[in-house]
Amino acid sequence: MKTITKYIAYDKSEFTDEAACLEYERKCRIADDIISGLRTRPEGCDFSNGTGYIQHDPETFKTVRRELVEQANTEYPHKWLQAELDGQEVHPSWAARIIGECCTDRLYKAWYRILCTDSKFREWGQPYYAEHPEEAKQIAL
Repeated sequence: MKTITKYIAYDKSEFTDEAACLEYERKCRIADDIISGLRTRPEGCDFSNGTGYIQHDPETFKTVRRELVEQANTEYPHKWLQAELDGQEVHPSWAARIIGECCTDRLYKAWYRILCTDSKFREWGQPYYAEHPEEAKQIAL
């Protein structure tokens, strides 16, 4: 018989190494803290199917976006992330590719909210409506 010790992070991710689990949780908490700067998504409504949006303050949104990119670049340095930090606005889908493949799941979930936000800082329930707001119900939640 072999005994196996398993560590479970607060988001249910499993690790066999305690230090790796603690580092993962630290990164997740950073992402959670950053995204908490935006208004929370409404509960109990059909938000994902184009029924309304959350209006964000432009400066707050830009700050949150930048902090998420900074964290992603810390977790996985990449030229697209650095270009964003250097003032060249990179399409959110480019950053999503790097974040989704190379960073923590919590950071990607936070970035997903950026993907769902259009140029007028309206956060929709899914990225499709950020690209096609005319197909959604124009109701502020």
